[in-house]
Amino acid sequence: MENILLQTDRLYNSIVQEMNRLIKEEVIVTDQQGYIVASTDAKRIGNYHEGACIAMQHKEKMIMSKELTKKLHGVREGVVFPIVINKIPLGVLGITGNPSIVEPYARLVQKVTELFIQDSLTRINQESKARDVEFFIFDWLNQTSSYTSLVERSKFFHINMEAYKQVVVFKRKELLTGFSYHRFEKLKSAWDDFVGALFVRWGQDRIVMLVEAVEASLLDHCLRKWIAAVYQELDEHLYAGVGNIVEPEHLSASFSQAVKASEHADGTNPVVFEADLRFEMLEHEISAQTKETFICRTLKELVKEKELMKTLASWFSHDMQMQVTANALHIHKNTLHYRLNRIAEITNLNLKKLDDVMLLYMAFRLSSCKYNKG
Repeated sequence: MENILLQTDRLYNSIVQEMNRLIKEEVIVTDQQGYIVASTDAKRIGNYHEGACIAMQHKEKMIMSKELTKKLHGVREGVVFPIVINKIPLGVLGITGNPSIVEPYARLVQKVTELFIQDSLTRINQESKARDVEFFIFDWLNQTSSYTSLVERSKFFHINMEAYKQVVVFKRKELLTGFSYHRFEKLKSAWDDFVGALFVRWGQDRIVMLVEAVEASLLDHCLRKWIAAVYQELDEHLYAGVGNIVEPEHLSASFSQAVKASEHADGTNPVVFEADLRFEMLEHEISAQTKETFICRTLKELVKEKELMKTLASWFSHDMQMQVTANALHIHKNTLHYRLNRIAEITNLNLKKLDDVMLLYMAFRLSSCKYNKG
């Protein structure tokens, strides 16, 4: 873990910036080989600092006097001290300047630096453990390992696989950044044990939650309450798709269902159960090419007629009631008759025949889904 830390330029630069807030002197950080990897003087980055190597060997602070600047390579006047974590020197932090002036800062700066790195180590360890759990859940939901081997791995994470029989997939309204470990922990804490659940991040834009088997009404209530809490506390818009209850060994099926359901969740309906999908089931199973062909073959040139498409939308949304539709469109009933006749002419469908109306409705719904998603 220490090696990973010291290979991270971001950490080096963060240390220098943090020290620069405490003191106004020039600050450097070297790696374990004694090469400067971060500095308030960018020209020094990449230079070898012989004093840093000596300080690491002895694990002690060194005063870089004028005499030593003449003897040692890459050294300037000041103080250098090893950054020691768990008895291992990870690098050296140096303060350049008159030793009599900068030395009093040395102890303070050393402690702040070590605390800073300890905090970074803790964060990275937490992130690493979270990633391990995420990989485990990924294997479980994608069936990349046998269930027997998964049960054995689950013991390492202290996860009782038998407790989870349903999957919820959350999508984000906007993708700004990924979830950091701490932000994700805040998000999880808002759940407040409504129902037994296990959360993992799924890429940058999704969250997967495994839950125990409960009544749909209870789960729906808990999910809506949590989504509202996350928005209020973290300003994060989440929408949920819920898979069906299955045995843990077949949880991948519930995951697939939750993914499908999440695609239909939005601000109007933030929680969608796959069991409630009907038309959407057909939409998912039909290929994009087949949809396109069916729409073109059924609606023909009607898709280019905005007024007629708007009329058709209103007619269907008002259950094909003529007067109600006319009122909604603020047109005379005879005008509505004329427009519907035009729709019949363009599509070559008889709107008095159930089969033709059904075809028109299916094509219209599919075209609406296509344009709304686009």
